[in-house]
Amino acid sequence: MITDIYSLPLVTQVGEPLDETVERVVETVQFSVICFTLPFYMFITYFMLDALQRGIDELSTPFFRLCITTAFIDIWTLLNNYLGAMFPKWGWGTKVYLFMDGYYAHTYLYFAWASGICQAMCVSLLATNRVSAIIFPQRHSRMWTSTRLQVAIAIQFLPGLIAGLATFFNETQLYRNTKNGLVPRFKSEIFIAVLFGIAGAFLATVCIYLIMAYCYLLFMLRKSSNAIKNTQFAKSRAVIKKKEVKLFIMSSITVTIQMSILVLVIIYATSLLNFPLDKFYLFYNAISDLYAGINPYLLWIFSDSLRKHIYIRLGLKKKRKVPSSSVVTVN
Repeated sequence: MITDIYSLPLVTQVGEPLDETVERVVETVQFSVICFTLPFYMFITYFMLDALQRGIDELSTPFFRLCITTAFIDIWTLLNNYLGAMFPKWGWGTKVYLFMDGYYAHTYLYFAWASGICQAMCVSLLATNRVSAIIFPQRHSRMWTSTRLQVAIAIQFLPGLIAGLATFFNETQLYRNTKNGLVPRFKSEIFIAVLFGIAGAFLATVCIYLIMAYCYLLFMLRKSSNAIKNTQFAKSRAVIKKKEVKLFIMSSITVTIQMSILVLVIIYATSLLNFPLDKFYLFYNAISDLYAGINPYLLWIFSDSLRKHIYIRLGLKKKRKVPSSSVVTVN
């Protein structure tokens, strides 16, 4: 157990040091946004669970069930980032972190790497869900029910949790920064390089899949929209077009953030631009917070059914007997 923070080694800087003013501004804005986003995400998740419990068909689809499990991963990612990285970095609760020492460092690093993989798997499964809704519209509901949906949920969690076990094969060390805060790291630089290499390859594979999936999804939506103009569903053409645009925008935002994380990892792993570790973590934490915290806003914007359910439950809107469909669900 460590009792004196000054006995810890000082974090070594590689390359040009990070401007303290820029760091302070970025982290202040980042923390302010998260203080609102985290309760809002819990708020949205609560009402998704409420709709599921009440058996509301529009909000009980496999898509929304996957969104609920994704929400738990995102919320845990945000909590782990601040409790394990940001707070000790700022010098908050230093005595508690020093008391836990290696247990704290290993726990934080494990969940930091595991949650990144879990988030990537969540995005991939949501993309697969949307693609299957277009390719197999008649069989889509049967494909994502019961055991198969449970397998999909397991895929959201298990690969990341298992891959994260690799972090226990190297020793950790608490370092002291210039503000007398704590920074948990692995001791071996080679081990860190290997982890970033594996993470980069994994993210590249996921991003390629996402781009192909969403491009094919958009193509099939356009094809379906053109194919129905001479059928009995011609009256719903405008609705399908609206769904197409909203679904594409929602998907594009998620893919763009995922691509940004990949580019950042590649820049650091390949030593491009002489990117120091502290600058990498500053931008990575900001993008990671955006990645984990954007989903509730996307759900609020793109799901009319979810907004309607929340308004009804809060007493701000009366419930109508005429059923309506979610704009993010393609039937």
